[in-house]
Amino acid sequence: MNGELVRRHSLFNFMKVSAVLLIALWAALPSVPAAASGNSPSVSLKENEPLSYVLMKRAANDPAHSGDILARALSASPDFPPVYFSLAARDFRDFPNGFLGWFYYSVEGLKAYGRNWWWAMDLSGLLIFALVWSFFISLTVMVLLRFSREFPLLKHDINEGRMHFFLFLVPAAGAFFGPFFFLASVFLLLGLYFPKRDRVLVYLVMLFFAFVPYLTGWAEGVYHMATPGMRAVVAVNEGTDNSLALEALGGRRDFDGLFSYGLAAGRAGEFSDAIASYSAAIDKKKDARAYVNLGNCYFMLGEPDKAVQLYQTSIGVRPGAAAYFNLAQVNRDALDYEEGAELYKQAVSIDPSRVSRFMNSAGKNASGGKLMDDTLGMRDFYGLFEKVRGGQKASSVGLYPSLLAPAAVFLAVFFFFYGTKGKLRAFRCSRCGKILCERCEKELYWGRMCSDCYRSLVKIEVLDPKKRVARLLKIHGGQLKRSALIRALGFAPPGIAHAYGGNILQGMLLLWGFLFFLLTALLNPLFTVGLSTMGHEWLNAVSAIGIGLLYVLSFAGIRRRQGREWL
Repeated sequence: MNGELVRRHSLFNFMKVSAVLLIALWAALPSVPAAASGNSPSVSLKENEPLSYVLMKRAANDPAHSGDILARALSASPDFPPVYFSLAARDFRDFPNGFLGWFYYSVEGLKAYGRNWWWAMDLSGLLIFALVWSFFISLTVMVLLRFSREFPLLKHDINEGRMHFFLFLVPAAGAFFGPFFFLASVFLLLGLYFPKRDRVLVYLVMLFFAFVPYLTGWAEGVYHMATPGMRAVVAVNEGTDNSLALEALGGRRDFDGLFSYGLAAGRAGEFSDAIASYSAAIDKKKDARAYVNLGNCYFMLGEPDKAVQLYQTSIGVRPGAAAYFNLAQVNRDALDYEEGAELYKQAVSIDPSRVSRFMNSAGKNASGGKLMDDTLGMRDFYGLFEKVRGGQKASSVGLYPSLLAPAAVFLAVFFFFYGTKGKLRAFRCSRCGKILCERCEKELYWGRMCSDCYRSLVKIEVLDPKKRVARLLKIHGGQLKRSALIRALGFAPPGIAHAYGGNILQGMLLLWGFLFFLLTALLNPLFTVGLSTMGHEWLNAVSAIGIGLLYVLSFAGIRRRQGREWL
């Protein structure tokens, strides 16, 4: 499997380089004016990501004219997120004068992810992969840090009451679902001895494992979703490619395939094929968007009355901006400007951003800039993605993923009842760390102290002064060593010192956040889309800021607590 992925990645990189060279050669050629065609369809597309990529490379090599070059890149592909973040980076270098520009382009770049399926899915795969594995690594570290503290307590309780021996069956059962769930089961046993404020972490772990099959399934699906059919549907609807849909979707009989093929055929001027495909799609599902595009085809064939009827049918199914916009255009063609203006206002009131984007890219659609095609959106792509993902073999970080959620819920319920009503009573002396329980200690003292520490610190009149001083020096020496170790661990990744010192919940959250940002930055170069070799570069800056903030919070927490129980 690894060899296959390497070969696929190498071939993909070769294709990237070849495409970039061809596009650069094309960009260097003088432009040829297009012949006037009246209402004939235009084959140009809304998105030209390859050209934007070449222009971004040119802007990086020409800082003096980067603004103009990046503006051309944005015009060529308004839904290409890296262009916005390149513009944001340019304005940030002019900080503070460029702050508003940096903020605007950063927000618009994030919005562009919502309009670009492949970039959005690639980002989700990266973030989910980093989220899951940072959690597993954090959980492993927590178990290693706390095992030497909590396991002796469990062992003490088992020795004092044999009925607790069955607790060892919990990790044995967890191993049935795989190594990670075994780790979670061990953490649950240790959690029985956590302070009350930290026991919520056990429920968090079980909740995470209840959802982990879905998370890992999503990440796995991202790697398998680029089927020819999926690529064709997304490309034609997002306006990045038309020919692929004509080649790959001709035999599809589902609604998405029929609709997308009709869209591609209409853009290619094959209106008879487009009408047949849209009609078949409507037979599958009465969708307002199919009526709109079918009306566009009839308008292009010189049947405006039929087009108007279809637009009105579309509005009856679900009012949309495209139907009102196209009705406005038809009325303007008929010189009814007043009605056209009213219809245009209705289109803008439904979706102003879409109308604005269409007006800015007029001339790049099937009707020569006159009519607006309706397209499938992110929700439709997600449905196709779920079909592709459903056809893949289910995967998880453990065995029997369908049973993982019920098992996690069962362990959470077990933890709740046994942790609150069970007979586990072992604890450590708050001063010297000696293990105590109700069976072995006849009298439990205030402050959860053993009898020796109680006599040394509270009831001092019953203890010989020399023994008392020796006891105090021993306690103080142990606390100094522990405090010095915690200060040293403060330079380790955030959260480790907190977890070692007893603040387990805060330590886990700090460490999880740190590892999430770190893995996001490290794995970012492996997640690229199309021709781009940059990945989601803006995430590197976000990750660096997140790591810095977590270190500051970690150091502040250590200093704040050094004067309390750690010293």
